[in-house]
Amino acid sequence: MRSFFLIYGLFVITACNNKAKKGDSKKEDNTKVSYDETHLSTDTVFTAFGNEPFWAVYIINNNKIVFHPADGPDVEVPWIQATTPNETTRRYTSFGNGNEIDMTIVQKNCSDGMSDETHPYTVTLSVNKENYSGCGRQFK
Repeated sequence: MRSFFLIYGLFVITACNNKAKKGDSKKEDNTKVSYDETHLSTDTVFTAFGNEPFWAVYIINNNKIVFHPADGPDVEVPWIQATTPNETTRRYTSFGNGNEIDMTIVQKNCSDGMSDETHPYTVTLSVNKENYSGCGRQFK
């Protein structure tokens, strides 16, 4: 009978440990979404990202703007020239394929809240009337 309880106890501990590891790996996968650079093309000139929920947006020069949420399909709109209300602000407002993206990029230091890294841009974003805020960085 002692052997039964010893084996049963080891089984329970092992099962709990495996469940905890699965939960941790799922959390890591979600974190990767906000920094996922697999969507970058050679023409990507700017990317922004945020968390809670995790998301990323890519400005692909002379082509499109792509919003990539943690879950759900990407949202794409045509690239347009940004308006520049002042020296430190750029604004993109684009419509297409039944979608709307309105993004304001301000050259102001931003902390993503998940790391100690500081990014040079603060971004506010509206995708189909859903609001997001995060940080950004320029390429090229």
